[in-house]
Amino acid sequence: MATTNTTQRAAIDLNRLFCQLLRYRDSKAVRANPEQIGPWLQQQLKIRTFPPLSHLPFESGGYTRNYIAKEQFSDRSHHSEAYTSSPSAFEAPRFEALIMRWDQQSKTSIHGHPCFSFYYVISGVFEIERFEQTAPGQLHTKAIQHLTPADATWSLGQANRYDNCIHRVTCLLPGLTFHVYSDDALKGNVFN
Repeated sequence: MATTNTTQRAAIDLNRLFCQLLRYRDSKAVRANPEQIGPWLQQQLKIRTFPPLSHLPFESGGYTRNYIAKEQFSDRSHHSEAYTSSPSAFEAPRFEALIMRWDQQSKTSIHGHPCFSFYYVISGVFEIERFEQTAPGQLHTKAIQHLTPADATWSLGQANRYDNCIHRVTCLLPGLTFHVYSDDALKGNVFN
């Protein structure tokens, strides 16, 4: 009898992952070195699979936001020390997680994000154009990146600003992406 050597990966409980993320974010290690949060999230997703997501709403010809979890100020009561004893790169964060469904050739505006943004491809193929601001209102293309399933990218910028990680996303093949932001992503500055 032949055996196969395949490793079964457990499905992600997205609410549990979000709670773990908040605890990790508030740890002393991350407060001292916030750059660790992106690699930590990527590792958590690498060892698990996403649950079935075909039930999520989808709008043809564009992309649809599906919120998974949002941190409320009341969620911080058990983290109060983290917000009073040591400042963090995440000034008064209000993290949120969402999954987006994308139709082929849908494209975002050129926009920025809050301090922390994380982007993980569940399925599909995406092009991300990154920009830098060379002068007020002037943008220059900095890089173009293609992401396929299991690819991740993240950015850590300045707190209390919404022009971090200026980019535009184009969906080349329809799919799903998982996002985490340190504040409401819709507050991001739009440049076009």
